[in-house]
Amino acid sequence: MRYVITHGHIFKNAGTTFDYALEKAFGKDFCDHRDDKDMRQGGAEYLRQFILDNPNLKAISSHHLCNPLPESDEFKCIPVYFVRNPIDRVLSVYNFERKQKKGSKGAEMASKLTLEEYVRWRMTPEAPKVIFDYQTAYIGRTRNLRPQEAVSTEIFQRALDIVVNDRALIGTVERFDESFDHIAQQLSRYFPGVEFSYERKNVTNKSSTEDKFRQAVDQLRPVLSEVVGGNAFDMALYKAVNEKLDLLVKG
Repeated sequence: MRYVITHGHIFKNAGTTFDYALEKAFGKDFCDHRDDKDMRQGGAEYLRQFILDNPNLKAISSHHLCNPLPESDEFKCIPVYFVRNPIDRVLSVYNFERKQKKGSKGAEMASKLTLEEYVRWRMTPEAPKVIFDYQTAYIGRTRNLRPQEAVSTEIFQRALDIVVNDRALIGTVERFDESFDHIAQQLSRYFPGVEFSYERKNVTNKSSTEDKFRQAVDQLRPVLSEVVGGNAFDMALYKAVNEKLDLLVKG
């Protein structure tokens, strides 16, 4: 059986660091996929054909990885996701987009809005909900969601099933070292002889995990209730992933 690692590169969730590890392990047989429109529109059938058209492909990463993943008698996808404390993630997304200044609507708005204004803009119907239950939507959706569409309980339950019932390799940004070690160990079962290692990439805040969280809570205080309320599913998913990691790493 042919195996292909499919990394769901969730925005601001240490994806660049993991992608670097995949590129280091597989070289040209790793694809940092950037054809977002094709992935969004084509879904599982597009990715299935992409994998078949690239017989040497060992790993692919996408900011818009389709869900569900393709099924085939010719290959098997091995999904990988990293999740992050959603409160800390809001500040990280804002700071990153503020530095970009252009290239996306989010970057444009972050460059001219305060953090509080940016959060409130993300709450409007026309703004993509990148900082509200986005991780749950990414892992649990079965189609692309419209900006004004809320994450449903069904989407959350599907995301929870994926991370709890070993339907994907999972990790967290805050526990990246132990997450990576566990994921690398599991991947070695499918790719014997391949060495997986990493160097941290695209890190904008080098404070400790505790300090990052305190900074986020302090800076988000004027809109903290909205942020917490808008990330109820992500908070629950993040807790479940940490509990799963406890079992996997210490188990």
